[in-house]
Amino acid sequence: MKRTRNLQKVFFELTRACNLACTHCLNDSGRRLHDELQPAQILGAVRQLGGFGVKEVRFTGGEPTISPALIDAMRLARSFDIRVSIGTNAVAITREKANELFTAGLCGAIVSIDGSEDSHDEIRGAGAYRRSWQGMMCLLDASVSVRVNAVAMRSTRAGLPALACACEEAGVTLYVRRFIPSGRMVGCVSELLTVSEYRHIQASLQPYIERGVVDGHYLDGGCGHCSAGSTGMVILPNGDVQSCGFLSDLGEPSYGNIAREPIKDIWERVLSSAYLANSADALASLNGASLDLPRTNCLAIAVGVQRAPIRIRRQS
Repeated sequence: MKRTRNLQKVFFELTRACNLACTHCLNDSGRRLHDELQPAQILGAVRQLGGFGVKEVRFTGGEPTISPALIDAMRLARSFDIRVSIGTNAVAITREKANELFTAGLCGAIVSIDGSEDSHDEIRGAGAYRRSWQGMMCLLDASVSVRVNAVAMRSTRAGLPALACACEEAGVTLYVRRFIPSGRMVGCVSELLTVSEYRHIQASLQPYIERGVVDGHYLDGGCGHCSAGSTGMVILPNGDVQSCGFLSDLGEPSYGNIAREPIKDIWERVLSSAYLANSADALASLNGASLDLPRTNCLAIAVGVQRAPIRIRRQS
């Protein structure tokens, strides 16, 4: 499978350190890795991305606000006219921190909140919902654009309408993400929602969808877009490059290290990846199977389901 599209978006995992220990974490974050890039190496990587013409860098983790390199990396990225965003749990974001992020050039924050307060705290720890909400409001007060991301899975779906209502009241949009069985929930395909369950979510959220408050995977009847190795890639905290953070956790090999070789050489390796070609075959097989799952373009779902020991309910 030959891929020829330009690299547009990079997810840069600055650290695996995190101030939460979420049960569905995609990459089992919590503690800093022993071989994480030094701040100077992170800035060197950002310079490479700027020279390569990347349009957006989303700093993630772990929790990116823990990284001492975040502010300088954001400033440098903005000097190349790269759009800068972060994926954050927001629990440690104060008014002062939010203002510092905005001044450094933060364009947008993706704040993770899963369903109701009860379901969110069950996943992320007691009090996490209120702390994330307070941090999000600090970002909004600092003029940072905010979107809430919620992972749609069997254990959180009931709380999505209440979350949509809260988001509308706060003036932020809600993006409902599909669950992918990786990280701490690798193999847990029982959390994947069926076609009928997605239809129920869509019906319960329809007023918010019509008002432009809610968007998300499968809510418009489409399959969604997979950027892995086509328009996007991920840089891990040690500098290794993968096509996707989820695929990395599911066994995708590294294509190279951004601290040791030019990004353009690594990207060429991604474009000709046999692993991604095999993943595309697994995706075609998944979509062709008689499983009660929505059709998808997500390579990680295909690989995750393929590797899972648990069988999924088939359509009758």
